[in-house]
Amino acid sequence: MSQEEEDDINFKTGSEISSSKATYTVVRLLGEGGFGAVYLVEQAKTKKQFAMKVEKKMDTRKHSKLKMEIAILKLVGTCKHFTKIEDRGKKDKEGYFFIVMQLVGKSLSGLKKERPNQIFTFGTGMGVGSQCLEAVEELHKQGFIHRDLKPQNYASGQDDERHLIYILDFGIARKYLNDKKEMKTPRESVAFKGTIRFAPLSCHRYTEMGPKDDCESWFYLLIDLILEGGLPWRHCKVKNEVLKIKENTRKDNRAALYKGIPQTSELNKILDYIDSRAYQDRIDYKFIYKALGEACSNAGCDINAPYDWEMPKEISGTSTETAKSMKK
Repeated sequence: MSQEEEDDINFKTGSEISSSKATYTVVRLLGEGGFGAVYLVEQAKTKKQFAMKVEKKMDTRKHSKLKMEIAILKLVGTCKHFTKIEDRGKKDKEGYFFIVMQLVGKSLSGLKKERPNQIFTFGTGMGVGSQCLEAVEELHKQGFIHRDLKPQNYASGQDDERHLIYILDFGIARKYLNDKKEMKTPRESVAFKGTIRFAPLSCHRYTEMGPKDDCESWFYLLIDLILEGGLPWRHCKVKNEVLKIKENTRKDNRAALYKGIPQTSELNKILDYIDSRAYQDRIDYKFIYKALGEACSNAGCDINAPYDWEMPKEISGTSTETAKSMKK
């Protein structure tokens, strides 16, 4: 985003934005992205806090990312892994759109950074990964793929919802089903979309992405949550070089993908299954959930146990079973 675009939607603390429904006061900036900015806002009458996404209206932008976000959130309705829209509006004179959304907790990326060695315990990783995939499955049911799955685009809920994982940011999502609920004919060549570290092989090869590619990105995300030091290609920024490393992990260097992780046989099954799928293939999500559960059980963990950030700090770095015994 250019400096000019940032300035046009750079709201200061205390700024007020009104819709036909309510007035919101900006508390602080939460983050910025290619679409615009996200602010913590407070509804003037109720004092309840929300997240407000703002996008500058641009004639040069073919598709509004905020409109895509609204369309998807309306489609999924009350699905538990998606945030709820509180309000929305546009300011023609000022030239921007906005949506007011349910406020969630920290991203998985932020929560992971607070952990010892900046990774989750194995049980938490499998449990969180399962919820992340549930969200992807629901999105796929609506005929969309996300195309940018990563720890930054998932977050825990707040307060009583700290065990619930939300999926975020649908700005580059794409509809892969046509009006007849059939797979669209794949384009011959497509632009790179997403984040290099978590991009699937198809994205690197500039070929059409489908549900199986979201699942591949999800798998990289899963490993990133539990692998000390992160993914083997984390320090590489060159797309072609990252592609080579990802391809090599399928052949001669798969051990680097699981260094220090227990129960890799189930994880191997998941990756092999995802790699066996083609653009047009349906995904057997139940197979993946079952493998995650088996990996957890074989490691002596409970996939439904409280997550690391739900545990008291003095025992949150221990294994699930040890923590459970210490709480008794």
